[in-house]
Amino acid sequence: MKFIVKVSPEITIKSKFVRKQAIKMLARNIKKHIKKYTEDFDVIFYWDKIEVTLPYNNSIIKDVLSQIPWIEYFLEIIEYNLWKITKEELFDKTFLITKDYYLDKVNFKTFCVRVKRVWNHDFKSIDLERYIWWWLLKDSIDSKVKLKNPEVEVKLEIKDNKFYIIKKRYNSIWWYPVWFQGRVISLISWWFDSSVSTFQMMKRWCKVNFLFFNLWWKSHELWVKQIAHYLWNTFSYSYQARFITIPFEEVIEELLIKVNHKYRWVILKRYMLDIASRLYNYEAIIKWDSLWQVSSQTLKNMHIIDKASTNLVFRPLIGFNKQEIINITKDIWTYNYSVNMPEYCAIISDKPSTWAKLEDILREEKNIDTALLDKVYENKKVEKVKDIIKNDFIENKIEISRLPWEEDIIIDIREVSDIKKRPLNINNVEIIKIPFFEIIKRFKNLSKKYTYLLYCDKWIISKSYVEDLIWKWFKNIKVYRPMKDLKICKIKSNKLMKK
Repeated sequence: MKFIVKVSPEITIKSKFVRKQAIKMLARNIKKHIKKYTEDFDVIFYWDKIEVTLPYNNSIIKDVLSQIPWIEYFLEIIEYNLWKITKEELFDKTFLITKDYYLDKVNFKTFCVRVKRVWNHDFKSIDLERYIWWWLLKDSIDSKVKLKNPEVEVKLEIKDNKFYIIKKRYNSIWWYPVWFQGRVISLISWWFDSSVSTFQMMKRWCKVNFLFFNLWWKSHELWVKQIAHYLWNTFSYSYQARFITIPFEEVIEELLIKVNHKYRWVILKRYMLDIASRLYNYEAIIKWDSLWQVSSQTLKNMHIIDKASTNLVFRPLIGFNKQEIINITKDIWTYNYSVNMPEYCAIISDKPSTWAKLEDILREEKNIDTALLDKVYENKKVEKVKDIIKNDFIENKIEISRLPWEEDIIIDIREVSDIKKRPLNINNVEIIKIPFFEIIKRFKNLSKKYTYLLYCDKWIISKSYVEDLIWKWFKNIKVYRPMKDLKICKIKSNKLMKK
């Protein structure tokens, strides 16, 4: 099995030194990617191509090559040597080789022959094309030569004394090789936008590392790690990226308690950039904002947010709409990671300000002790991306309760303002109120003899907290989702069951 890798045309316009270094770098990247799957292969680079040879067929290598940066396309080929033979012998030999491979494929079909010839020969490419199609036409069954849009295209190449049958051409992603530019830190989450903004910088020759702000729960962290590992393993494997986790639960709690709801989201983003700017040796910070996609992502707000950073801030998605972003996640296979997950702007920010004023933001920030940011920064965790999913992933079974038992206790984890707007009233069932940002630390003090049902309007939030509590080995907890078709919320009773 052999492939000829054609480099991106952008590389050919570089200087002789840069071109050589870049192709050498690309060959090194190819070796690192293929080495994940087999040790038995050979990679040789030339001035204008790279040859990859394996002693046996391995279909996964095609997928690997299609995802490696700076490859324009690659050809799966069969190679033959044409040493010290005359023109007539070369024509006869190339026809017999082509006939063995293509004759069955052209029977009852239209076809044409394309010959690409490199180096000095005493014949023209069209001469060999005519010779081969003439004899193929003679030996085939009910086939015809058609130069435009044929059913079968016989692709051949001759370079010096080597003859290639092109089995198939595969297009690649055309990017520059990773780590050709400086290091950047990408704010990563499970949103559609986050994975695409990271992807966009990977394809622009940057050494992309990951910065994750854990806002809520352990399952959130595990899920994001899977996305980061997938992006790195698929598109950036040759660079040893880092995954940095910042525990931001206390910051969220402070924002919800002490900051006006209009400014929470802007201040949260400012704090993220503040922390990101403290990390050393990064040329830029990558954010996922798209202009006016949500109410907080206005030019005015972005300008205020960026003032919290001393680093260059890139927004690769600034001109994308939501559907364009979602379409890219389908192309790069991150769609399924994000499709069922909530966006935090709907959780911590109620009617956010679209045109915030800097003086208002600075006034609200005074309500929060700056030592808190120092604390969370010091508690950061730095891991190699290749190691982040090696720990056992516990598959937590989430139970959902539609009708509570009399002995159950419902925990309403909504904010006070939401509870006042849409109160939850159920006869004969105890309901206690614990804001979602306090549930983790307060749950351990609750009696273990009861079963607790977590309730919120956006049930995915309660589901995530239940999963996190199960992760901490609590078993007496479920998600409460009232049945929508019931006008009055009913309950189940053990007394009725006994009768």
